[in-house]
Amino acid sequence: MNIHTVQFAHILDTSDLDNLRPFLSQTAFVISHKSESVEALLRVLWYIPTDSSIIIVTNCPEGEYPHFARELQTQLRYHKNTYFVHQKDEHIAHLFNMYNVNSILGADGKVVDGKGEGMYIGALCAHQLNYPRWLIFYDADNFVPSALLEYTMAMSRLFVSPPSTTHCRECQTPIVNTQVNAPTTFDLHNVRICWASKPELGTGDWKPGITGRTTQVVSPLLNSLREDLFGPDKHTISSSNAGEQGMTINTAISLRFSSGFSVETFQLLDLLFKANQYQRTNHKAMLYQYISQSPHFHEKKGDNHIKQMIEESLGGFFYFADELPDKTKQHLERIYQELDLELVCPVVYPALQTLGLQKNDLPMKKYALFTDELLQGEKPLTLGVKKKRLTREPLLTEKKKRLSRQLVSAEKKRRPGKQTVMLNDTNSQDLSLPPVLIGGEHSPAILPILMNIEDMPENPSALIGDTVFQENQPMLINSMLFQENEPEAFEQNGWD
Repeated sequence: MNIHTVQFAHILDTSDLDNLRPFLSQTAFVISHKSESVEALLRVLWYIPTDSSIIIVTNCPEGEYPHFARELQTQLRYHKNTYFVHQKDEHIAHLFNMYNVNSILGADGKVVDGKGEGMYIGALCAHQLNYPRWLIFYDADNFVPSALLEYTMAMSRLFVSPPSTTHCRECQTPIVNTQVNAPTTFDLHNVRICWASKPELGTGDWKPGITGRTTQVVSPLLNSLREDLFGPDKHTISSSNAGEQGMTINTAISLRFSSGFSVETFQLLDLLFKANQYQRTNHKAMLYQYISQSPHFHEKKGDNHIKQMIEESLGGFFYFADELPDKTKQHLERIYQELDLELVCPVVYPALQTLGLQKNDLPMKKYALFTDELLQGEKPLTLGVKKKRLTREPLLTEKKKRLSRQLVSAEKKRRPGKQTVMLNDTNSQDLSLPPVLIGGEHSPAILPILMNIEDMPENPSALIGDTVFQENQPMLINSMLFQENEPEAFEQNGWD
């Protein structure tokens, strides 16, 4: 097992640019999102390269998903390869059920809450894209996300070029100088970010070397295990709970995932034990721990939250109980006694490569924020999460006939920025609709539309639902055009 804790003498050299673009174009970023505001999420995404694929896995309230999608579509016009996936998506749940990963599903048949579950979905989506070689995980709760630029540059250098190191007197870690155009291949390759410090906003205390409260408990136990498995080493593990990390796609599908906050520690354990098996083979495993120069600001959690993270992280050790050395078991027992911890065993999910996944099991275009048509401004996108239909039921044939004969009048109270359209006699030839009805600048609120076939626009992309065409006869479109925040108009008017 190769473990290296590294810093850089500099973050960018012109020679690195040769490798940067190929790396970014073959990298997928998974952004874990839960309760952060859309503004906070957009600040994080602003620092993600536009050449890369971005997979946002959100566990926001399902009712807020459409709002987030609209905001992302508006603001991320240059991030063309962005996918927005809800953790509760029914298609993903169905896929897990089909491959017997039922432990990830709750009583409602949807994927349960948890960070590990969201990362598992992100890795699944990246695998289904078929082309990424590297996968990077970032959290959305980063108050100063400019640090992500440093993380991304560091991962590019550590994944693409093998390092040559010189001693760093001040930090007792190697300073890496990359060798251009000399890629090294490892069977398992993981890069984890170690923050320079974790200060609180407004305190001015940016003292380096301050580790997280969970890491202070969990990492020493991992170091004890590492020494028992591989012997003494000058590089200690300090990334047991690294939320920002990257790995090759082969590593992502080879490691198992686990539930909730246990996932970072559990995957590191899985990596160590797989590397231990590699000692009897020609396979190689590499763990880089990159010490960033940027401080990390995120929401500070209370003591109960930290205790929960520690309990879930340590619970992962019990899945390797038969392989744990006695020294590590004793160390683990002391921690439980000293901190008065409860045993919380996380749920473990199988490695993706063991599922027998097929190409396009999960059509990723379903979750794409931007299609070719949308980028050209031609039509809005229907995203993967099933939305509530505004139509209660399709119009029955008799009802269609009746409505086509009767006088139809729809009047909407005029509001600022919206149109009022009167549709009168069905035999009238003057039923052309203003361009605003077909995806113009100000779309109207919900309106049933009745128009002649000759008035049908060349590209009725804004029309949603089923249409009934009768040549040379009036045409009833069983659909609605609607504007944000006006679904209540449906109920108020009693429209079908």
